[in-house]
Amino acid sequence: MLTYDDSDGWYDQAMPPIVNPSADPATDALNGTGICGHGTPLVGHQDRCGYGPRLPLLLISPYARRNAVDGSLTDQTSVLRFIEDNWLGGERIGHGSFDTLAGSLSGLFDWTVPQFTPLILNPDTGEPRR
Repeated sequence: MLTYDDSDGWYDQAMPPIVNPSADPATDALNGTGICGHGTPLVGHQDRCGYGPRLPLLLISPYARRNAVDGSLTDQTSVLRFIEDNWLGGERIGHGSFDTLAGSLSGLFDWTVPQFTPLILNPDTGEPRR
């Protein structure tokens, strides 16, 4: 899984959803003075409104859906959630981590049959063998 840092670049015109509202006066003003959404945080602490700008996430796997773009709402902690779901029995790290709100990456995978064509290189030239 290749992810990108959420600072600098990759900005676009789409406003991300507010997944963790904050009513702390120190919060960046999004929809009012010192307000990011409406209400108290679902996880973590005040001042963590989320999400930020949309970012690319690229999955390279023999189990990746071929030639597909998944429009599911995910974030960087979706990778953490994937690990927790698959190898920790769904246990979350807690302590205010957004993994409890993160979207699933399951739409990126096709677990039925691996789509894998091995790439074998010529050891002398480095060119792909045919």
